[in-house]
Amino acid sequence: MNKALLSSLLLLGLAACSEPFIVFSGGHLSGEEALAPADWSELESVETVQLETRPADPYSVNIWATGIGRDLYVGTGPDGTRWSGYMTEDPKVRFRVHEKVYRLLARPVTDPEERQRVARAYVDKYDLDTDENWVMDALIFRLDRP
Repeated sequence: MNKALLSSLLLLGLAACSEPFIVFSGGHLSGEEALAPADWSELESVETVQLETRPADPYSVNIWATGIGRDLYVGTGPDGTRWSGYMTEDPKVRFRVHEKVYRLLARPVTDPEERQRVARAYVDKYDLDTDENWVMDALIFRLDRP
């Protein structure tokens, strides 16, 4: 098989998947639906999770997230992304970690003290530079239980 055909088949296979793959977005997340845990500390050992937005036409991405007690957070740059726009339009999201899927509601975080706590949590978890922490200027969402 020549390289062009093999590459085409690989890309076609990836496009057919509904799950996000590395940097490529996906659709509906599979997994066992569960109630959100009382504490999101299990996330400390998980680098990348999946977030599904836009329930009418699911759009999912691989993303960093951090938990602070019972609160769960995701963030993106100050200009936002496709998925953050979808969450602004419709706050219903699904979040997957360890093959469990949780139905949650995305709420923008504007309180300066809460934003500071989230930024510190991202620094600690992902070993970010404290002085150049992108989370301080990020769009931050708390993923709440419905």
